[in-house]
Amino acid sequence: MTEGGHCGSKPKRIAIGVAPLGTISIGIVPMGVICIGVVPMGVVSIGVVAMGVINAAIVGMGLVAVGVNTMGVITAGPMSMGLIQIRSTTNPRYLAYPSREQAEEQARQLGCEGVHRMGDRYWMPCNEHPQ
Repeated sequence: MTEGGHCGSKPKRIAIGVAPLGTISIGIVPMGVICIGVVPMGVVSIGVVAMGVINAAIVGMGLVAVGVNTMGVITAGPMSMGLIQIRSTTNPRYLAYPSREQAEEQARQLGCEGVHRMGDRYWMPCNEHPQ
């Protein structure tokens, strides 16, 4: 039989430990309403790999996910995949264009000289990447 506050038992108000189950859970794999830990699973989750309705994590999955690599309906982060992505606009100097003419036009708009190849098929504005 499991001790209170863990998977398979009645949730505690505040639970701490390995796989704690509570309204507020802190631990390795916390489960509950508000979860903070390594792999939190809850309505609001904060951790390394989070799953929940709202989460903030390095890797996050949920309706609203904020982190480095996120998946969900509303996402924010450098590698986010979501229907609505919240992120800063991309620097036009880092964009690649299918034709040299398009890259030259962008270079003129940016006020830099020339263009350079990006692989076999694309062109980038400016002679070199910014430092």
